[in-house]
Amino acid sequence: MSGVQAISGLSETRRKPSGRTADALPPLRTRPLPGTALCMAILGLGLTLGGGGTVNPQTEMILQVLIALLLIPLLVSQSWQRGLGQVQAPAWLLGGLILLIPVTQLIPLPPSVWHALPGRTVEIQSLALVQADQSWMPLTMAPARTFASLLATIFPVLLMLQVSRLSIRGRSWLCVVMVACGLASLVLGVLQLSHTGGFEWSLYSQFSEGFLVGFQANRNAEADILLIGILAMGVLATSRLSDGRRHPITLAALLLGLFTFGLGLFMTGSRTGIGLAVLTLLFVVAMLWPMLRLRLAPVYLLGGGAAVIAMGGLLLQLQSVQKVVARFSLTREARWDLWADTWYSIGQVWPFGSGIGTIVPMLEAAERLDIVDPTRPVRAHNDWLEWTLEAGLPGLIVLSLIILVILSLVVRSLIAAHRAGTPPSRRAQVIFACGLLTVEALHSIVDYPMRSMSLAMLAAVAVAFLMEPAAPQRHPQ
Repeated sequence: MSGVQAISGLSETRRKPSGRTADALPPLRTRPLPGTALCMAILGLGLTLGGGGTVNPQTEMILQVLIALLLIPLLVSQSWQRGLGQVQAPAWLLGGLILLIPVTQLIPLPPSVWHALPGRTVEIQSLALVQADQSWMPLTMAPARTFASLLATIFPVLLMLQVSRLSIRGRSWLCVVMVACGLASLVLGVLQLSHTGGFEWSLYSQFSEGFLVGFQANRNAEADILLIGILAMGVLATSRLSDGRRHPITLAALLLGLFTFGLGLFMTGSRTGIGLAVLTLLFVVAMLWPMLRLRLAPVYLLGGGAAVIAMGGLLLQLQSVQKVVARFSLTREARWDLWADTWYSIGQVWPFGSGIGTIVPMLEAAERLDIVDPTRPVRAHNDWLEWTLEAGLPGLIVLSLIILVILSLVVRSLIAAHRAGTPPSRRAQVIFACGLLTVEALHSIVDYPMRSMSLAMLAAVAVAFLMEPAAPQRHPQ
């Protein structure tokens, strides 16, 4: 059996109970099957080692090696595929579209072709000095950077393929990983803010100092991790409350978790992340609303709101909190200059783009003298704009196709999730996926969440959640 066939093979056939009976079993009552455990391990590693970004590639290299090792059992042993069904067709389609641009940009082109590409004059002149201007060259201006970006993209795609094979309960286990890693990130962030033992407590040499970043190097990425953790808590709470009982301990734990993650979110200092918290809570309410008793809902909302206001008043007295509040003052944004330079660079290489991962040399070449400072521009701080620069018109066409496929999955999954008899956890997972993708898409307007392997893997999980569960539910033992 080939490697692809092994990965996409069916798991052992098990008797499938009714959806509501299987869903009512809380996800922590049974152990995850081997295939589910592998997906959990891959996601856990991605959330802890995938937050360094371009300026901290060391942990990403380690992460890629570890994920490759974890995928080996799926290729060599059928027993490790227990808990996995077939790879969903939309996952294959999306995976191919996602990898299409970086792969095609690395294909060598004859001199007559690449010499005619816009923005290549300096490169041609430089290569002519060493008599190499007649060599075959790819479309990307920095092949090594594009290849590194391709490697970093492959692993979220592989995770999406595997998550599309999971059952409803298997996907709930991934939400457990998200919450656990979010809590661990908060603990690490507290150590970072306290400088316990005189250490910085960061995994990276370059990070947002003075703010809670946890396993990420960028405070905005950490804010997204915490927002997604809140969404994941909503999925788990829905699974627990779906039996119709009150579960006061579950509700109390949920409120405590929301407050803890919300406080951590505030300490990241991410203005957009804090602003997206309200939208995130609306998605959580949408998950829980059918399970909450309507007459008690106002009590929960008023009580939670009063607690937040009271604690907020106390926290505003802390100097570290005042530093975060000061970030909301109306000052000139460096992002505006980066966007202007990026837009100018787009005009230099349109319509074919400069190559995935080439944002740094392109911004350095386009930086205006009146805004030059000791810092080095590493991102455009707008993922949509940066993709336009690096991928050009072909990239925008492919991105449009990807968005259309995802939107079709959203519509189909929302319709299916609201049918009679659909397990509440399945409905919550669909809302979770919509919330996650919305948060990352909106944050991409002013930052670059998809350039973090951690957040790229979470986006891949969300897309897989939109697909129908492929593996059957396990019968409660």
